[in-house]
Amino acid sequence: MLNQVFRLGLWGAQGILVYGLLMSCSNASKTTISTPLAGASGLDRQILVDVVDKVMIPNYGQFAERAADLSRAIAVFSKTPDESRLKAAQVAWVNARGAWEQTECFAFGPASSLGYDGALDTWPVNEVDVKALLNSKTTLTADTIDQLKDTEKGFHVIEYFLFGAEQPRQAAELQPKELTYLKLMGENFAGVAQKLAQSWSQGIEGKPAYREVLTTAGLEGNAVYPTLVAGFEELVQGMVDSLDEVANEKLGETLEKKDPRLAESRFSLNTLSDIKSNLRGVENLYLGKFAEENLNGLGLSAYVAQVSPKLDKTVKEQIEQAETALDQIPAPLESAILDPKAAASIQVAQSALNKVRETLEGDVKPLMTKS
Repeated sequence: MLNQVFRLGLWGAQGILVYGLLMSCSNASKTTISTPLAGASGLDRQILVDVVDKVMIPNYGQFAERAADLSRAIAVFSKTPDESRLKAAQVAWVNARGAWEQTECFAFGPASSLGYDGALDTWPVNEVDVKALLNSKTTLTADTIDQLKDTEKGFHVIEYFLFGAEQPRQAAELQPKELTYLKLMGENFAGVAQKLAQSWSQGIEGKPAYREVLTTAGLEGNAVYPTLVAGFEELVQGMVDSLDEVANEKLGETLEKKDPRLAESRFSLNTLSDIKSNLRGVENLYLGKFAEENLNGLGLSAYVAQVSPKLDKTVKEQIEQAETALDQIPAPLESAILDPKAAASIQVAQSALNKVRETLEGDVKPLMTKS
């Protein structure tokens, strides 16, 4: 996530305390969790259930699987560092990145409170400390990696090693200690990804699944989401925050300063793909679908469409327009920001993303509150 901006969400110490209450009533909540579609009279709990079960948990599961694939590809490359194995590891990184970036709009709960977001996706890379570690006499172990600062591991340090900082990476460039560092980071990365997925679907460290926290919003004993509206507001705010970061930092700031170093995935030249995946994640939550796993349920659209069909149509059209605008930006973004001919397409995309954000924040969120 850009510049270590983490969405803390509503799950802090109070949220951890509520786990015990939720554990004691989890069986009862599961029997009452599905309600008839509430329509114009109020929000429907089934929407929360569907976005969790058919979007969030499958998306985190896919990411954990791809993180494991990345770790394995890195291990193979580290053992026999040649160009074909390097390319396979690079492809695995891009695949994991695509799955992860779709989760950015629901990076609340365990992702922020348990530090998983930071451990996986802190940016920028602290190249000075990384180089200092490599030049030190420190023996690299799994514990060493686990104790590193977030700026010294995760997505972008792995990207730094696999793709190179200024010039495309050549397999022969990596020294034995760098290969060890890379392999251990891959293992650490996959482990954190698995914990994040488990924290939502099964629970972790004696705590119940965060699924139970969000889908029981408004039920007795839920101090994290004391009302059903609070659960829906969390979803909408996550989408708003993600779009704000995408439009005004990943695109806007990078174009304004014309500095490729500000592009988050600059080593791999993957920033534009990151942004497209961010928008896809927003669309998934709104529609209640995860097309990559052929999963469809009720999304926020199901409620908005009943209360204001016109507004629902507007949101869908604006998302589609933003997708089209992003497709008009010549890839990679890292080069496009330096091309005067590409500036207009970047500005159009930024404006389109901000329109989606403004509609969600100014029209959809108040609609939820009035329910």
